[in-house]
Amino acid sequence: MGATRLETLELEKVGEKVGVRERISELQAFSDKAEGGDEQARKELRRAIRESTPEVIARCSDIARTYRKNLAKTASGGVPYVEEAFVRRAELLAEEVAGENPSPLESLLAERIASLWALTELQEALLAGYYGGLSKNISPAFLIQMSKLQESTNRRYLNAIKTLAHVRKLQGGAPTLQVNQQLNILAAG
Repeated sequence: MGATRLETLELEKVGEKVGVRERISELQAFSDKAEGGDEQARKELRRAIRESTPEVIARCSDIARTYRKNLAKTASGGVPYVEEAFVRRAELLAEEVAGENPSPLESLLAERIASLWALTELQEALLAGYYGGLSKNISPAFLIQMSKLQESTNRRYLNAIKTLAHVRKLQGGAPTLQVNQQLNILAAG
């Protein structure tokens, strides 16, 4: 019996992912050689990146994902399941905020919102720990500075949300039309 269209699409997705992983491995090998000072490997790396698919390039340059993993490691306090759950929650948040069929700008803003959410959560947890006596030798000046950093992060987070809402409002449809009609009435006479 032949594969259904859905099964065929799923197999294609798996094949694409395998292709992406293989390409990233190839790029990593060039990168390792280039780090060692191999100029030819650097040229090959540039060529290979130029010839890579947008998905490969996006995966290789996804600094936000690495950044959020670092935040998760700190926020988890070394508890692996908390770390993994924190990373996954940020990923789910980015996907949910982006929505179905997001524009490139919506995708960027959704990633930004997820990253700032992670940073805000971490800073709030750290600040709560400092206020709760996590460390006895913390100066008031340090607490004030940490509070200012947390407020700044929270403002950036809320501003990113506001910007996404504004972008969506602007994308919401065609410009409004104003129709003016003139009615001329001729007097009989």
